[in-house]
Amino acid sequence: MAEMVICKSCGFTSEKGKLGDRCPACGVPAKMFLPHDERISPRRKMLLSLDIHPVMVHFPQAFTATILLVSIAGQVAQGPLRPLFGSTVQTLGALLPVTIILSFASGIFDGKIRFRKVKTPLLMKKMVFGSLFFLLSCALAWSVLAAPLSSPPHFMLVILLTFPALGCSTILGIIGVSLLNARFPG
Repeated sequence: MAEMVICKSCGFTSEKGKLGDRCPACGVPAKMFLPHDERISPRRKMLLSLDIHPVMVHFPQAFTATILLVSIAGQVAQGPLRPLFGSTVQTLGALLPVTIILSFASGIFDGKIRFRKVKTPLLMKKMVFGSLFFLLSCALAWSVLAAPLSSPPHFMLVILLTFPALGCSTILGIIGVSLLNARFPG
């Protein structure tokens, strides 16, 4: 097994042989690195290194932000562009709950690998906000599929549903970042 080192400034870990003269994360000199004993099994490390959940959460975040921006642009657009904005919002709105379900499932997998359980305080908080995000996304999907998006009041409803969904997404991201380097040993 390769010798691991950790940057005592920022916590970045690397194989000693792959380390240059500076920390690739924060830029301090390599002399700031200390020997590091990996506290998780190689299999768990490999599964976590796939970053399945961190990658999956970008889809609902991007969809939600895009729905908001395209809905606002749809209010301003005139002529033949306006229906294109509506179609984009409908497509993303219909797919948003699916992306949240996939992110939720990948979060459960990540929690089981990272902490060997999913009932930790922060994971429970993430599940509450994830459930609220999912319910808002279902309401958003229903609103974009139930009626044509050509009227300004309907676009406003979509915009109003998107703001709290984006808030949930932001809270989930903030909690997730705090958990990125946490893992139960073994």
